[in-house]
Amino acid sequence: MAIPTETKQPWESWFIWGSIINVQEATETVVLAGSTVLAMDKDGKDAQGVIVDLSTMVLGDDPTGVYTDNLLGVRLQGGDPEKSPYMVTFKMNTSLANKYESEMKITVKELPTTPIPISTTTTTI
Repeated sequence: MAIPTETKQPWESWFIWGSIINVQEATETVVLAGSTVLAMDKDGKDAQGVIVDLSTMVLGDDPTGVYTDNLLGVRLQGGDPEKSPYMVTFKMNTSLANKYESEMKITVKELPTTPIPISTTTTTI
């Protein structure tokens, strides 16, 4: 199974999601209490608070609307390109006492903010 990868710039921030959709039973939901999100930099060092904001953990629903509370989300933030890629692991406890993990790789790249000079030639007649 391939690990999903996101690429971001350090300034960008949005929610990322771990899901149980491919393994859950019909009535199973993620329980926020006891679920967590772990983050490590490329050297295996703790990166919580650097790349994810744990205070923002929330439950979400399957985008097709079939299931509810089957996603665990957290706000992606900051990050250091030199410590990238980061590995984010969603550890989800469920209403049926199951435990699932979902991983995501986050690459942080800073793109140039100044335009590259363009050479022009002027001809006079």
